[in-house]
Parts: sequence; C-alpha cells; structure tokens
Amino acid sequence: MKRLLSFGLAVLIMFGVFSCVSLAADETIISVEQYSDGSYGITIIKAEFTPFAVKGTTTKTKSYQHYNSDNTLAWKASITATFSYNGTTASCTSVSKSTSVYDSAWKCTSSSCSKSGATATGNFTFKRYVLLVPVQTVNKTLTLTCDKNGNVS
Repeated sequence: MKRLLSFGLAVLIMFGVFSCVSLAADETIISVEQYSDGSYGITIIKAEFTPFAVKGTTTKTKSYQHYNSDNTLAWKASITATFSYNGTTASCTSVSKSTSVYDSAWKCTSSSCSKSGATATGNFTFKRYVLLVPVQTVNKTLTLTCDKNGNVS
C-alpha cells in the first residue's frame, strides 16, 4: 500500500512540474513600443492555468510592461478575462485589472476595466514625476477579444 501511495504521489508531483513548465511556454509577446526618451514597453498575452477548467471557457491575461531607458522595469498593467464560447457565439464573463509600480518616480493615476460582448478592456494612465512635476504620461489600453471557437487575441 505504501508503494502505491508513493507512486501516486510521484506521478502527481511530475504532473505538477510538467504543468508549470508548459505554462511558461504559453506566453506570447504581442508588441514592443519604443519611446523617444529611450524607454519602451512590451505587451504580452498568456493563458492562465485553471486546474478545473470547464470545456467552452478560457482565461487569458494581457499585460503591458514599461521599462525605463536603463532597461529596468518601471511598472506593469494587466487585465485578466474569462470567456465562454460554444462554436456559435462567445462572451466575456468576467474581467479584472491589476497594476504594479516598481520605480517610485512613476504613479498610476487612473485604471479601469470593462466588458462588452466578447471583449474585455482595461484603460490605464501612468505618470512619471520629477520633483513632484509630471514629465511623462503613458496612456495604455489593453483589449482581449474571444472568437466563437475560443481563440483570444
């Protein structure tokens, strides 16, 4: 009995390790934006791991990561949306947003998210300050759309 339990535990651990490895491979860089001051932003979309996912649903996260000209991560904005689809129609069932600031010169001054039909949208505004004066503003809109077959872009 102990052997059977040990074998079962080993299989579960291996499944967990392989699941985590496959998650990292499910990130796709959508675009890179370069700014005049040398800073840049990267937009990434990735599938979220849902261990008990229901057939006909998918959850994706779209993130924008803004880097300073010295290649340090300044801030990040993301939306995560869950969609249902059936081969005929699709709809967004939930959307959430998140922001993280890593450079104290930057502040998130506004953020919101919404859903309509099969589309989820997040709107974000970040400002960089020097001596309490805003010197750079980045407005970012992130959109996720699902088609009737569950393909999200």
